[in-house]
Amino acid sequence: MQKQEIFNIFILFILSFSVNYYYGSLGVFPIDTFAFFDSANLINKGLLPIRDYWTSNGFLVDILQSFFFKLFGVNWFAYLLHSSLLNFIFAYLTYRFLIFEGLSSRSSLFYSACVAILAYSSAGVPFPDHHSLILSIISIYALIYAFRNKSSIFIFISLLFLILAFLSKQTPAGMFLIMFSIYVVLYSIEIKSFSFIKNSFIFILLLIFSILVLLIINKIGIKNFIIQYLFFPLTIGVERSSNFKFVFILKSFIGEYKFFLLAILTIFYQFVSLKNKKFANLFETKIVFLFVVLIAIINQEIMKNQNIIFFLLPIIFGIIHSQIKLTKKINKTAIVLSIILINTFITLKYHERFNMDRKFMDLQNIDKSNYISGEEISSNLKGLKWVTKANQTNLKDEVNLIKKSIKYLKNNKDNSIIISEYQFINSEIDHNIYSPNRWYTNDGVSYPLSKNIYREYYIDFFKQKLLDKDIKNIFTILPLDQKSFDFIFKSNCIKSISINKILFKHELLNCFER
Repeated sequence: MQKQEIFNIFILFILSFSVNYYYGSLGVFPIDTFAFFDSANLINKGLLPIRDYWTSNGFLVDILQSFFFKLFGVNWFAYLLHSSLLNFIFAYLTYRFLIFEGLSSRSSLFYSACVAILAYSSAGVPFPDHHSLILSIISIYALIYAFRNKSSIFIFISLLFLILAFLSKQTPAGMFLIMFSIYVVLYSIEIKSFSFIKNSFIFILLLIFSILVLLIINKIGIKNFIIQYLFFPLTIGVERSSNFKFVFILKSFIGEYKFFLLAILTIFYQFVSLKNKKFANLFETKIVFLFVVLIAIINQEIMKNQNIIFFLLPIIFGIIHSQIKLTKKINKTAIVLSIILINTFITLKYHERFNMDRKFMDLQNIDKSNYISGEEISSNLKGLKWVTKANQTNLKDEVNLIKKSIKYLKNNKDNSIIISEYQFINSEIDHNIYSPNRWYTNDGVSYPLSKNIYREYYIDFFKQKLLDKDIKNIFTILPLDQKSFDFIFKSNCIKSISINKILFKHELLNCFER
């Protein structure tokens, strides 16, 4: 490996790691910031997602994070090491992919550096949406390489990353799996050989079989997995899809996605400029990534989460840059300079919005310089800059109440569970019992609401976990309260008392009698 190549990789590593770690440590949106902290730690104590607590996504994220905690200890550094390392891996693979597409190493470094700035750092902490989209894009890189080199090995690698993406979050990985299938069929027709279809079918069966074996070995019920990870999320997707209209995407293209529209129009111009517009052009990288963009935007609109897809823009513009040689009527240098300037502007714009302002974590428009060190709350949180939107003017009160709650919970000797958005507390008090649900929201995503067909199944699951652990008390920490779980039991079997302004104790009194 040449010295210049080593230097480029070093620059990418420093940039992708430091940007993600710094901004991921800036501010707290509790339910998202700590989504995989306690749950990953509990895996190392023998508790597993699906089997021991209800979860509708993030299965793989939990497992990966548990390895980081196992190797580096249960702390904030190990938590962000996970996401920061994935950010680097993705930036590096983007760098190699753009070189593969014909860009110079210098140009590839520029675009992949922009990806490193925008990709994972909008969340910073491990998050299922980012894992799923990033792993899906890596899968597309492998698919393009497989077509270009007629490689069955890279078809397998592409499928492997799609499965890993799906185990992180079902969407957009499921949409990319459909895209993968269509492309493999079309490519097989194009080359008049069905070996790719046959190999893909064998590979997918092998991967599914491997997953089933792992579920059985770890005593994760296949029925539980299918309901929690496949069927229940489908009910959410159907409901959201029913409210989805393509007219919203057209409006969004003019507003939020205007730079994607610019990229699409540029690709369209490059395509129509070709004299030979044959079927094989469907397999060109820029056309493949048109579908990638459409899937990402459709998924973003359906999910209605904060936007995470802008890191695709440097990839798209890098691909456009690699294809400029096809445009002969306009000065190439002028086009390259324009693309670089546009891409630089885009990167700075979304860096400010999502990294500096922390919009994904809903921390925009607050003073993030006025923070308290996370180490004041827990030694596990050294490096975290604690500032929250809900309590930005009363940070000291919030921190003191959390510390008092932790102290009380450490002294609690009864079999209890803790329902809280501060999902680092279980690790801080070294508690071996975990809530039967990963997180608690009222939007029907974290558990089935009253009209959902899996409501009773969830209630039975929840009750059984409490019975198995002989749970006497349930503690809640505001903003979560008794409403998060009281529908599980019959009325008037819960005795609640206030411990402090945010911590409440709920004693279960004959709640399991038939």
